[in-house]
Amino acid sequence: MITTLARKSLRARLGRNIFIGLAIMLGVSFVAGSFVLADSMKATFNNLFTELSENTDLVVRAELEGADEMDGAVRDPIDASLVDEVAAVDGVELAEGSIARFAQMLDPDGEPISTGGAPQFGISWSGEGPLNGVTLKDGAAPQGPDEVAIDKATADRVGYEVGDEMTIVFDSGQRSFTIVGLVGLGDTDGFAGATTSLFDIDEAAEILGAGDQVDTIEIALVDGADIDTVQGQIAELLPARVEVVTGEQVADETSDAINQIVDLIGTGLLIFAFVTAFVSAFIINNIFGITIGQRLRELALLRSIGANAAQVRRMIVIEAIVVSLTATVIGIFGGLVVARGIIAIFNQAGAGFPDVGLTMQPRTIIVALIVGLGVTLASVLVPARRASKIPPVAAMRPELGFTALSASRRLIGGAIVTGVGVAMFLVGLFLQPGGGFGLAVFAGGGALLTFLGITSLSSTVAHPVSRAIGAPIEKLFGQAGKFARDNASRSPRRTARTASALMIGVALISAGAVFASSLRDTFGRVLDRAVTADYIVTDDSFQGLPPAVAQNIGELDEIEAVSPFRSIFGTIGDDQVGVTAVDPNSFGDLINLDVTDGDYGGLVDGNGVMVFRDAADDRSLEVGDDVAVTYQNGVESTLVVSGIFDDNSLGGAWYISLAELEAASDQTPRDQFVLARLADGVDPIDGRAAVEEAIAEYPQAGVQDNAEFRAEQEDQINQLLVIITTLLSMAILISFLGIAITLALSVFERTREIGLLRAVGMTKRQLRRAVRWEAVIVAVFGVVVGVVVGLSMGIALAVAVPDSVIDGITLPWVNLVTVLIMAIVAAVIAALYPAYKASNMNVLDAISNE
Repeated sequence: MITTLARKSLRARLGRNIFIGLAIMLGVSFVAGSFVLADSMKATFNNLFTELSENTDLVVRAELEGADEMDGAVRDPIDASLVDEVAAVDGVELAEGSIARFAQMLDPDGEPISTGGAPQFGISWSGEGPLNGVTLKDGAAPQGPDEVAIDKATADRVGYEVGDEMTIVFDSGQRSFTIVGLVGLGDTDGFAGATTSLFDIDEAAEILGAGDQVDTIEIALVDGADIDTVQGQIAELLPARVEVVTGEQVADETSDAINQIVDLIGTGLLIFAFVTAFVSAFIINNIFGITIGQRLRELALLRSIGANAAQVRRMIVIEAIVVSLTATVIGIFGGLVVARGIIAIFNQAGAGFPDVGLTMQPRTIIVALIVGLGVTLASVLVPARRASKIPPVAAMRPELGFTALSASRRLIGGAIVTGVGVAMFLVGLFLQPGGGFGLAVFAGGGALLTFLGITSLSSTVAHPVSRAIGAPIEKLFGQAGKFARDNASRSPRRTARTASALMIGVALISAGAVFASSLRDTFGRVLDRAVTADYIVTDDSFQGLPPAVAQNIGELDEIEAVSPFRSIFGTIGDDQVGVTAVDPNSFGDLINLDVTDGDYGGLVDGNGVMVFRDAADDRSLEVGDDVAVTYQNGVESTLVVSGIFDDNSLGGAWYISLAELEAASDQTPRDQFVLARLADGVDPIDGRAAVEEAIAEYPQAGVQDNAEFRAEQEDQINQLLVIITTLLSMAILISFLGIAITLALSVFERTREIGLLRAVGMTKRQLRRAVRWEAVIVAVFGVVVGVVVGLSMGIALAVAVPDSVIDGITLPWVNLVTVLIMAIVAAVIAALYPAYKASNMNVLDAISNE
């Protein structure tokens, strides 16, 4: 009987159940899509790199020590003469040297082709063969010094075809080529987002500036050769700091590097997906709570004809299970659509991802079921329990149906939960017990408890706050405003629960805005304080600049001081550190490090090092002390502390000279950026024109003064905030969907009241206006609470990071006002249907409604 009643109840309230299911489906789709995306891309790339390395048995390359390529470490090149020596080893069938260097393609308009941070490679190519994994999609392999093949993904994106002329920028300058072929990696059209130009293997060394060096040697063995034996023979002839590894190991390393990126994307999406599911729980709980109140007489009648409390509770739970299970199944399939959509967005941006076959692992289905069913069942437990306690007499006297929790008990309970949540949040941020895992557990769990506690606390203030928000509305719109104000404040718990879903999204957006604004303003202060250079030269693609850029600028009479900034990893003690190399003769004129002990003299003389105060204190270093360092290529060196500084706002803690770096490493030099300062008396306009002319051969190099550089970095921070807001938009959308549903249910339960108001003269327009303004009051209440909570969280986040990252708090008033205005507009839109429904009721039918 209970199952039959549940089925009939579901049919009778189909519209309500569809809206509940939509909220569940959106959350589940987001969660499932995040898992499907990560699992599918991992499987695809793992299979791709395994396939590509299938015929590569061994690889010779320079060693990396204390760093890996995911950190940005670049291996030193190796002597090209090793190719012939390796090829002569017994058991080696084929050995090919490979060169991969920087090559910036220009589009048909002569502008650099952006990759969004992905590499820009120029590589040697002997045509399709067993070792390189490159497949020709169209045209032919390049032959001679004037031909090139490029990846098909880039060609399709910018409009190049076989036969077109194109310009490529190398470290030595620009050079023109004819496109003779389009290629891809395996069965893909691209190289995982990188732009790739391929050159005749016999011409590549001269084109790419490799000289008598190669970057790796790929080796195929004769059938039946023992790989361990051959590997040992090759290892014996290799010089120091050069290694031979299996092709399988290289494939695994490449896959791991890609998987780390995929994991970052997947984890980020999952965080926002669970926020969406959390918001959905508030909506579901609110809707079931309201509808059970509206079904009070029905449930009491069931009790009066013999249904016990457990049967009533079971009926509510069955309804929830049916709705959530249906929505979860649809959401799981929706996750496939979400994953496919995200891949399409990345490919549209030029990622060139392979044709990913979507993978749905059992773990994804289990998590989706936990999220869909678990969130719903957790949300209906309290409403179902309340329904089971309805006495039979409530069928005749509804006022005896529920006994609400007293305001004082809600206040005490909410305060305790909020206090525990805030304490956990602060412990996670400032103490981080257990490292990153502790940060996630304590800070994430604390935020969750804080939101739950604030929801309970907000119900105790919803009445006065909603009346305060509605006061100006009542004055402006008269009776309609009064009706909206009274309805919003009539049921504080309902108003608070409805607004809480919006509060969570607004709080997270506000916290992100505080953090981003504080970071942005700190960066501006750092530039003003630490950078004394007039110009900053950067590469928008984050691939670095060729040394010729700094050299050309340094030759100008208009420039007094110039220094490139290059980096290398090193191991000092047990710690991996980043070491920055600079021109010691100019560095002090371009950057103010606030040197407190020593000076730059040791850098000028040779093996000196400037050390940040915290790093020096951690190792008890003083000026004149020796520091043993092992660079990423295994070269060991002893540095002498030349000076100690207090300001590492630019991020560097260890500075050495360019001469020290060049003596330690043979890697192709790349400058992260270049700083330059005008000579006295030079007009800034003339000076800038001279700099731009000096580096015209390198269009990827952009010249900016401090103000322009600051504006660009601020734009990047703003873009980060836009991404966060966009990912939270699903939760915001669901919260406004909750407002619309709550208003619709509120209109239904006030049918008789609305009929009476219409009977005594309230017009349709007044009624529609009243419903819309009620939605606005609820939304503004949610925004106000969300902003207060978000500001508090954002300030805590900003204080928790080091002063070198954020040294002050900035409140983003413009962003917060924008959120408020958008919330009001969205609330009006959410109220359109409930307002229409209310204004179009038949007056007589409404008055006669029980």
